[in-house]
Amino acid sequence: MQAQKPGLVAYFVLELSGNRVVSMNPDGSDWKIVVTDCHHPDGIVFDAELGHIYWTNMGANPKENSGSIERADIDGQNRKTIIPEAGTFTPKQLHLDKENGKLYWSDREGMRVMRSNLDGSQIETLVDTSNGDPRPGRDAVKWCVGITVDGEGGKFYWTQKGLDNAGVGRICRANIEFPKGENATKPVRYRSTFRSLTGANRFGTRSSEPGPLLDRSGKSAERQRGKSRIN
Repeated sequence: MQAQKPGLVAYFVLELSGNRVVSMNPDGSDWKIVVTDCHHPDGIVFDAELGHIYWTNMGANPKENSGSIERADIDGQNRKTIIPEAGTFTPKQLHLDKENGKLYWSDREGMRVMRSNLDGSQIETLVDTSNGDPRPGRDAVKWCVGITVDGEGGKFYWTQKGLDNAGVGRICRANIEFPKGENATKPVRYRSTFRSLTGANRFGTRSSEPGPLLDRSGKSAERQRGKSRIN
């Protein structure tokens, strides 16, 4: 992840095998360890205004309910757990909605998309893909991985991976706010925008705007912005 603020241009990199977050200049110089003992870090975002980094920890074992989300200053100081272990199962990619003071993330084995306030309060499940399956979920088609938010359009988007090279990955979207009569488990809550992907993982995080949707031929398709229903 590239972080930019006045006087700072740096990359923050997650080392999954090293269980740590490191920073470096764009040319790779000034390599520093920022935080350690992260328990399989996976997603990271940067708050330029406050100088914070947020990252997800998948936990020591994805079969256990031990995921968490932490925050620290960009130098690693003032480290704080904002979503404690068992508050989310296997958190993956993370999105910062600074304007509305929210963090969004995908919970892989938890089979859901979640959000909270920046201090970790008001944890919500926005989408539940489990269809009643127990957690940890074993059906990879139901695993939620990537996440991005289109605040202007009132939508959030996420990926569901599926088995490797199986061609069943999907990109889905839903309304940020629940229209009347919807909840996290109702099928109308969300809709696939592109199917039959060979492994759908991460969205790019350089912009808060998602890229264009793709039709089945792979060509760009115009985004439809609905306020009360999913398009």
